Amino acid sequence: MKEIYINKNNLYLFIMLILSIFPIINIAGFGMPILYLLIPIQVVIILQIIFGKRKAPSISKYIILNFTLIIIEILISTFYGTVDNLNKFIFPTDIIQYIARMCIFVFFVDFLYKQKVTSEKFIRYTLIVFNIGMLIGVLQWIKWPGRELLVKLYPFKDGVAQLAHLSRNLSGIRIHGIAQHATSNGGLAVFFFIFGYGIYRYYGSHKKLSLVLMGLCLINIFASQSRGGQMTLVFALILMYFMDIYITRKSIKNTVYIIIIIILGFIVFKFMYENGNPIIEKAVYRWQVLFETNGGGRVAQAYYFLNDIRSIQNFVFGLSKQIVNLSSYAYGVEIEPINIFVTYGILGFLLHYILIIVLLVYIFKRIRKSAENKACLALMVSSFIGLVSYQVFSVSYFFFREIRIGLFPWIIIGATIGLYESKIKNIVSKRREE
Repeated sequence: MKEIYINKNNLYLFIMLILSIFPIINIAGFGMPILYLLIPIQVVIILQIIFGKRKAPSISKYIILNFTLIIIEILISTFYGTVDNLNKFIFPTDIIQYIARMCIFVFFVDFLYKQKVTSEKFIRYTLIVFNIGMLIGVLQWIKWPGRELLVKLYPFKDGVAQLAHLSRNLSGIRIHGIAQHATSNGGLAVFFFIFGYGIYRYYGSHKKLSLVLMGLCLINIFASQSRGGQMTLVFALILMYFMDIYITRKSIKNTVYIIIIIILGFIVFKFMYENGNPIIEKAVYRWQVLFETNGGGRVAQAYYFLNDIRSIQNFVFGLSKQIVNLSSYAYGVEIEPINIFVTYGILGFLLHYILIIVLLVYIFKRIRKSAENKACLALMVSSFIGLVSYQVFSVSYFFFREIRIGLFPWIIIGATIGLYESKIKNIVSKRREE
């Protein structure tokens, strides 16, 4: 009988990816993805890089430094905020999210940089896992015997309200998907859509898996009734158009395609709205309400906290997450750039967005250089458009501090950088041999 060979690294990769879409677990009152349980292993990798025991691309070292500065700033912000207002220091649990992001990013850079798995395996497994993630959202929405079970596995808060809404028509149900929050799920679906598009357009393989993923993502965006997701999708589609022109340098052909798609999309949307499609009507209604209320509760949140910035100390270091938690809006401002400024001050704001800018500049400069390697190009485009789009989405909800949706970009970007740097390393090695 022939033995079945299982590549341990491929298996480890798949386990890591599949764990990323498992339900959040609670340990000592702190909700977190199961993937966080592997942080101690990943911290070892980071320490080896810091002390020069493990080779890593320069960008990894900079990202580690930037994250470390953010963590230190949060500690300072919390110290000032809690000691001044509560006369005691409360440990900032919010730094766990940043430690996790850093660890996940560095792990995937290292995994692909050391060529422990091929780009083909990473892309294939990621497409499979992302499809499963989006399918869970769809199965929470449509009527079938297992719907309640999936809602209970991925509840928003205690899930009681979600279960009560299942008796409604589909247009009256907001699914929370694997993100366990409807608005978050819309943003996550856009990111997965962008990844599917990048693979479909530039990789050349797995077109069926990519198309299915994009279809499931669109259903999730509208079933979540996420205005932030819908807005971000439109932005991402526009950015895809300009990115394609930048890569292919063919503006006329791409412009014809985009005009045709816009016209067809408008015709279909108008036809469905005029014929009383409840899902489209609901989407239009929610946008009308947003405009009529001049931004809804988010504007009120911003005014509330900005009025609390009354000293130089608050301006530089923010109020701290612990003080925000004790306010009337315990979750903060759902416009993330303002929320970061309010919580961590101008110093924290600069550190957060310098990190984003550095990554975007790094990726953009290497997109055309990646053209000869389809996998690298597809991942570079997905990472760039995905990261920019997430900043647009953050106007309506969180990116950095959100437990679920903030995890996946660091996986994709880390793998992208690891793959690119491994290709560069191979080229340099070959030249030396010659």
